[in-house]
Amino acid sequence: MTSKSSIVKDRSIIRELVQDPRQTNVALAAKVGLSEGSVRRRIDRLLAEGKLQFSAIPSAAFMGRPVHTIFEIQSAPGATEQLIEKLAGMPEMAYVYHVTGQFDIIAVGYFASTNTMRRFWTESLGHLEGVMESRSVMVLRVAKRAHEWARDLAGTDDDEEPGWDAGAEPGLSGYEH
Repeated sequence: MTSKSSIVKDRSIIRELVQDPRQTNVALAAKVGLSEGSVRRRIDRLLAEGKLQFSAIPSAAFMGRPVHTIFEIQSAPGATEQLIEKLAGMPEMAYVYHVTGQFDIIAVGYFASTNTMRRFWTESLGHLEGVMESRSVMVLRVAKRAHEWARDLAGTDDDEEPGWDAGAEPGLSGYEH
């Protein structure tokens, strides 16, 4: 089990990386009070354990897909996993979630035009075996993007928060995320 002290150090590294992911390990080490080698090893371990990821997140509009749409999908009994796999394999889908509530799946897609989205919804999604009901919601404005939550968290020092162990998010123990 990872010690509380080690978790605090890892989180301080992550907080600094969220603020400036392009900074050098030397600069990062100076900010968190560790050696460059220790920072490098910790980052390598966090990456290997899936606790940290680096990615470039382009604007969907800049990349030619300005129509941002959320699909709520109710699946037939026993069809949820198959639908999730099909949706996850579609290039239009950026996120596919298995959820609780009235719908079983929430999928988020980006499209070149409203007409392209309409064709996807009626011709692709509408013909998938196991879809009992679907709704689409077009996003008018994004007030906060998914990765931005980490910037809010980076400004805090909540290492005492209950339920935040080193291996899982609260309420998700035993599940892949």
